[in-house]
Amino acid sequence: MNYKILSSIIVTLLFCLVFQNSAIAQEEKESEGRHFISVTFAQTYIPKGTNQDNLNHKGHFVPGIGFDYLYKIKPRFELGVMADIELGRYIIPHKEDLERDHALVLVGVATYTLLPSWNAFVGGGIELERHHNLGVLRMGTEYNFAIGNNWSIPVGIFYDLKEGYDSWSISVGLGRSF
Repeated sequence: MNYKILSSIIVTLLFCLVFQNSAIAQEEKESEGRHFISVTFAQTYIPKGTNQDNLNHKGHFVPGIGFDYLYKIKPRFELGVMADIELGRYIIPHKEDLERDHALVLVGVATYTLLPSWNAFVGGGIELERHHNLGVLRMGTEYNFAIGNNWSIPVGIFYDLKEGYDSWSISVGLGRSF
């Protein structure tokens, strides 16, 4: 795990939280609902992962599909669930290799709106996989590009801290608030 990158992200998010009141002079333009759903497509990078055919190669990319549901409990706070399916197979080399085959990641998250259309989230959950299930801590950020009628294109980046290895993901999707 790279603590310098993680600490940089945390410091940046805290900086944004401290100075967000001066940057927000306007409220949300459209009346949005309390619910938000999205389908996302992601590319996940696993620094310790290897392809099953080449165990000497470090670093592996895995595509994925996600489904997110968020419920607004206050104007700036949401609670929700992120469900992601990794569409690939890879190995995390250790004394006993950790095999991953089309893992399902379920994470409960809490989000905070930093600026209109931009939020940060943190949460925990589980990675379900037939060989071995793992605990997951997720943190990240997402920006929603409004395209009209409460539809948006969410673009996000998040970091998963797992038992035994970590991963970075970039996602883009289609979402709707209602």
